[in-house]
Order: sequence, then structure tokens, then C-alpha cells
Amino acid sequence: MKQYAIEITNSIPLSNSSVSRRIDEMVEDVEKQLIAPLQEKQFALQLDESNLRDNEALLLAYFRFNYEGPKEDTLFARSLTTDTKGETIFNEVATYFKENNIPLKNIIACATDGAPSMTGRYKEPNIKKLVEKHQPQGSH
Repeated sequence: MKQYAIEITNSIPLSNSSVSRRIDEMVEDVEKQLIAPLQEKQFALQLDESNLRDNEALLLAYFRFNYEGPKEDTLFARSLTTDTKGETIFNEVATYFKENNIPLKNIIACATDGAPSMTGRYKEPNIKKLVEKHQPQGSH
């Protein structure tokens, strides 16, 4: 029976565009499942900015929260096309959150790597201060 099912499945012709479309649909579904709790529950956010070769910067975001047990996962990875200032990083996070209807006020903690733009070693606003501005009064 199992071999018969495999033969039938293998005989169904699929074009590259069909396979690509199905993969895209699965990715979208997984992302929706991933962010659904973040739209309603509080969570901790961890940000890591890395410089790759050719002076390309990459922003990685991870989240952690307790929902039916502790959960931790990668939220997104995005290229930073202009610079790696705290405000640029915050705007990238805020844009992703807005696109996915995740309230910034749901962030209860924000951890960062040791990059100067993250820790506030420069005069520009650091990412933690920018996130705190969007928290309800008294929550940080």
C-alpha cells in the first residue's frame, strides 16, 4: 500500500512554479503560526546585528515567551541597507512588527549584542531606549 501511494504521488506532474508556490504558501503559514501568539502575549526580544563580507549588515531577531511552556524561535533575519545606527535598527524592527500586527508594547525585555549602536556608546539613541519609548508607563 505504501509503495503504491509513493508511485501515485511521483506520477503527478508538478512544474517548478507549482513547487515554488507551494513552498511560499508553507513558509507564509509557518510564519503566521509563529507570530500569532506575539500579537497577543508579552515576550522578550533579542537582537543581533552582524556585519558580513562586503560591508553588508544583517539584523537577526529572536523571541522568547511562555505559552504552554517556554518557547524560543527566530523571528526574522533582514539586511540593513543603509547603516547600523540604533534608530535604523529600531525602524527595521518596527516595520516588521507593523507589517505583522505585533504591538511594540508586547515587548517586555529587549536583549542586544555588544554593538555600539545597540548599547548606546554613541550619542544617537540606542535600540533599548527606542523600544522603551513604546512601552506602557511603569513597565520598564
